[in-house]
Amino acid sequence: MPLKYRNVYDDSDILILEMHVSITVEQLKRRVHKMPDFSITDSLRRRWKRSISSFRAKPKSLLNVGEGEQLVVTYTSAVDKMKIFSAFIREGLENGDLVDYGYPDEESETVRDKLKEYGVDVEKYESEGSFFPGGLTEWYMPDGKFDKERAIRRGLDLRAEAKRRGYKHFRSLEDLGDFSFLNGQWQVYVDYWNDSLWETPLGANIDILDYSSFVIELTAFNIEDIDEAQLAEMLKAFWVGSSYTIFIDLLEHTNAFSKLIDLSHRELVGRKFLLEFDPASDYERVIDRLAKEATANVEPIFVFTSPTSSLHTSLVKQPIAKFFLLSNSVSTQELTSENEVVLPAKNPALILDALNKILEERAYPNVFLVFDKLSELIVLMGFDKAYKFLLYVLDMLFSKRTTAIFLLNASAHEPQMTYRIRGLFRDLLAYNKDGLKVVKIS
Repeated sequence: MPLKYRNVYDDSDILILEMHVSITVEQLKRRVHKMPDFSITDSLRRRWKRSISSFRAKPKSLLNVGEGEQLVVTYTSAVDKMKIFSAFIREGLENGDLVDYGYPDEESETVRDKLKEYGVDVEKYESEGSFFPGGLTEWYMPDGKFDKERAIRRGLDLRAEAKRRGYKHFRSLEDLGDFSFLNGQWQVYVDYWNDSLWETPLGANIDILDYSSFVIELTAFNIEDIDEAQLAEMLKAFWVGSSYTIFIDLLEHTNAFSKLIDLSHRELVGRKFLLEFDPASDYERVIDRLAKEATANVEPIFVFTSPTSSLHTSLVKQPIAKFFLLSNSVSTQELTSENEVVLPAKNPALILDALNKILEERAYPNVFLVFDKLSELIVLMGFDKAYKFLLYVLDMLFSKRTTAIFLLNASAHEPQMTYRIRGLFRDLLAYNKDGLKVVKIS
């Protein structure tokens, strides 16, 4: 259950965390520390609740795909592609988009059941005219022949209709499978996909030249029987690597981080790690793999870092990452974008409250957290306060559905400080120029 904050007395500077779990009152009292900087005034609490509520206004919105961006997803039969497909579809429908979904003909008997399993009310949105699921052959080859110009005209007509009817976006999901509807000739589809007719519509659709950002696309295909050379050619053809393309490899990314430490994703979930890193290393790559794993499993990842950190730069394009940016230049929280909140780094009470809001959100089955600035907090607060702050945070993260990684620059602190912090964690990792090392796994 969620935990709540309360001040024991109006004039008290003691913050008590009430944890509704199997913990005795005596145990809880032993965890209360006198922390003068942690009290939260009523006015700050009210302002923060207003700000953070807008950050969480759409609790089921996980895939942060922006206007004019596209997702390219590769998969095999060994992974559950429908989890991410359903999230893409559901978020579009719930946010007021018109959604078109093309799928391999051989999956027509299972698609609807899988969508319902993941929370998509297929019949409702079909009856409203906002959801158009259908087999690839039905869409591209209604007469048994692939007519590129006809398919483009139909696509433009549907986009224009979505615009005229007032939808926020036209959201297209094309699951191309193994391109069996084109007898495996994927180049034929790429020629259609890249045809200049998309950029030069005529007649009633001439106005859609002005709103390319109106379209959000997800293109997926099965790479089970594709060799590396062909895959590289296909990814290049689908613009993987461009600034507006987000690539998700479900086969590689589903366990992208966990396999580095010889765990499955299921075994990873619920652990709290301390990662000691060398700041001269490329430690961001490890967290990038964690973000990719969260994305592939459609589980949110919240990152506490600074606006100018290398970690923020490396993760900002991850479609599922949301940021709490700790800054010394602000005194109150600021919502700077849909996926970013700036917090005063010297106000641990607001940091704790932000964390509490995340943990209260029940729409998330599993949550990933990254605390990048543990060393900076030690410098700002002093070790004793930072240590108590960390105790509070770890108490809050009791849930087995919450996975967290705390990053510590061990070389920046006295050995006894690092030793005390290590003692709070059952799972220890280290990263330097030689790569990731497992120190201890419980």
